[in-house]
Formats: sequence, structure tokens, C-alpha cells
Amino acid sequence: MSPKAAEADSTPLPAHRRPIANLLLLLAAGIAQMLVVIDYTATAITLPSMARDFDVSADSLQWVITGYVLTFSIVLAIAGPLGDRYGRRRLLLLGIVLFGAASLWVGYAGSVTMLIVSRLALGVGAGLLFPLSTAVVGASTSRSELPRMMSILTGIATIGMAIGPVVGGVFTELADWRWVFLINLPLSAIAFVLILISASESRNPDIGEGRIDFPGIALLTLGIGGLSIGVAWIPDSPPTTWLPMLGGGLLALILFIPCELRRSSPLIDLRLLGNRHFAGYLLGGSLSNTCWCVLIFATTLYLQEVRGDDAMTTGFQFLYLSGPVAIAGFIGPAIQRRVGTRRMLLFATAIQSAACVVFWMSEVSPWLAIGLLVVGFGCSWGWSMSQAGGIATIPERNVGLASGSMLTVMIMSGNIGVVASAAMIRAEGGAAMTDYAPGIATSYLFALGLAAAALLLTWCVVPVDRRTSPA
Repeated sequence: MSPKAAEADSTPLPAHRRPIANLLLLLAAGIAQMLVVIDYTATAITLPSMARDFDVSADSLQWVITGYVLTFSIVLAIAGPLGDRYGRRRLLLLGIVLFGAASLWVGYAGSVTMLIVSRLALGVGAGLLFPLSTAVVGASTSRSELPRMMSILTGIATIGMAIGPVVGGVFTELADWRWVFLINLPLSAIAFVLILISASESRNPDIGEGRIDFPGIALLTLGIGGLSIGVAWIPDSPPTTWLPMLGGGLLALILFIPCELRRSSPLIDLRLLGNRHFAGYLLGGSLSNTCWCVLIFATTLYLQEVRGDDAMTTGFQFLYLSGPVAIAGFIGPAIQRRVGTRRMLLFATAIQSAACVVFWMSEVSPWLAIGLLVVGFGCSWGWSMSQAGGIATIPERNVGLASGSMLTVMIMSGNIGVVASAAMIRAEGGAAMTDYAPGIATSYLFALGLAAAALLLTWCVVPVDRRTSPA
């Protein structure tokens, strides 16, 4: 860390303002991230109702999900560097406005075309919200306090992962699917006001007013877009359709590497991977998050397609997850101060590995509830501790770039994991997809492999800091 960054990190806020300012900032950032997570997890529950409204098949609404993930992932990758350049608070406020306006547009969509276009716009707002809310908190927090703040932020934000299916099921069955999106408006307004009064502006002073990296943006857009569309087409299309799309996406990403390495102010600083701490936390966190996404996806299908639960009942089953996620977020900092961030991530991935075995035994009903209760701790700490550990090794002026890079990789890997799980379930379900159970069991074993790999890579790659205790 440079002396300038260290000095900025050690400058305290006024004593009489700091506790309430931190509380408001965490609440605002948590609401912003929770909006994104709830929207992502609740939308899948609404697809059958959307299809009935527009008199189309549910399969024809694939781009309601895929299009959102595409724009979300692209903007997610560039939001951090743009925040470093133009101001993290300013762009976060813009993202909140865009997310609220696009939610209104989705809620009043009158056709399938308008629905898909509005979901593309919603992904743009979500892509600004997620990394910049993390960056605003990171830039306002000293390195010693960062794990605590990130863990609490996760405790607030990832409750959305659990309540999203509940929101989708309740609003879809008791009111209308459109209310799943219209409820975002008042929550967006609350987050906007809280950010205005609690967050200070921050940016990277070393970036200056140079040219924006348009070649990098273009290559990254083509790369992420090609991979996203190609992977989405694998289950239902012949190789002659999805292989060129995947190949084009990979080629664009390969060209992106030398393009960015030649720039003094790159869109994504690939040199960050030369930091073993950052690289290790990125690998461990990405695999941990992918495990989480696969478990949520497979369990949702298990409840609906194997046990035959309706949307509302399925949503409420995930309340078993919300309690541990919230508790983990608030007790995590106390444990982290005793054992260290590296050991916390190792502990989290070990918990996930054990929980995957429990999920694999979920044909007996009590095991499902036990698995959800156990995995909440591992998933919460796997998400928060990997980010805290990685960002803590980066100078304050680059936290936007670092957080955007980490979140892009973590979320994209999670999406790819879900697609892989879906392919496994489809491959083992028979031609008419009459039996989901074998593929779901395979998906749980896949998740076990991801968690075990996260544990192993964190152990091998992240160095033990022998200068301080705990490690």
C-alpha cells in the first residue's frame, strides 16, 4: 500500500458522526445489493405467470433471465473503473435511479419485446449497484475494519438470496408478478436518500482525465456476451450454433489481455493477479459462490419438480437459509478478528463441503432443512471473507477496480455453474424430462467438488501472513 493510500486509510471520521454514518452507509449499501439479489432470485418464480400473461411458452422468455445477466455482467465489469474515474458515490446514485426506473418499466411492460428490453435496462442499473455499493463502503473504511464492514454488509445484502424466492412466490400467487418489480421503487428511493446523507465521494486521483478505454470495453462486452449467449445455448442447440459463439467470446477475451496490459490505466488491471493474496481470495471466493448458486438452483428444482411444492411453499423453504446467513454476517467479524480472514475462508469452504454431502442426502426431508441451515454460514462467509481479504490487499484508490473485478468473476462463474447444473439435470432427466432426481443428485456432487476445490486453492494460493497473528 502506498503512503498516500495508507494516510487516507488512517484518517478517522469525526467521532460523533462515525457510528451513525457507518450504520447508515451499511444499510444503504445493503439495500442496494439486496435489491439486485432479490430481483435475480425472484424472477425465475415469476416466469410461468409472465408466460400466461403474454400467451407464450415459458421457454420463449429465456431472455428475461439471460438478457438481464448479460447486461448486468458487462456493466459489472466496467462499473468499478468508471467509479474510480468519475466518482463512486455519483455513479452509485445513478445506478439506483436507473434500477428504480427500469423496475417501473418492467412492471408496466405490455409485450414480450418490451419486457425483455426493460430487463436489459434493469441489468445495467444492477451492474452499477453491486460493485459500487461495495466500493463506497470499502473506500470509507479502514483496512482493519474492512472484514467487519464487509461481513455485516453481506449479512444485510444476502438475506435477499433467501427471501427472493419468497417475494416471487407470494407476490405472484397473491397479487401479480408485476409487483415483484414495482416494490423496487420505494426501496430504491430509501437507498438513494441514505447514500446521499451518509456516503462521501471518492475516486482514484491517479486516473486523471485521460481517454476512456473503449477498445477494452468493446472486447470485454464481446467476450462476456459471447460466452453468456454461447453457454445459454448449449442445452438446446447443436454445437454448430453455440461453438462459434463460445469461440468468438473466448477470442475477444484473449485479445482483451494484451490490450489491457499495454494501458497505463486499464479497464481491468490484470496485474492484480500478480498479488497472491488477491488471486487466492478471488479463486476461493469464485468457487465458493459457484457452489452456492448451484445449491440454490438445484434445491429450487428439487422442491418444485421432485417434491411437488408450489411456488409459495418453495419460497418459504428458503427461510431456513436466511437466518444462518444473517447470523453469519454479524458474528463473522468477531470470529475473523480471532482467527484471520484466510482461516475464515478455509472454514467457510469446509462448511460448504460438509453441507453438500447433507444436500446429497436430501431425499429424507429433515436433511434438506439441516443442509440449508448449515450452508448459510459457509456461503455467507465464503462471499464476504473472500472480498474482504482480496480488497484489503489493494490500495484504497483502486478499491473500485478491485471490487468490480472480483464481483465480475464471482458472479459470472456462478452463472456458468448454474448452466452446467441445468445441463446435468437435463442429460439425466430423460427425453421428456420426467425425472429430475438423478440430475439434482449429480448437481449436489458437482457443488461438493466446487467447495472442495475452493478449500484446496485457498489453502495453497493465499499465503500465510506470519508477520501478524492470527493468519
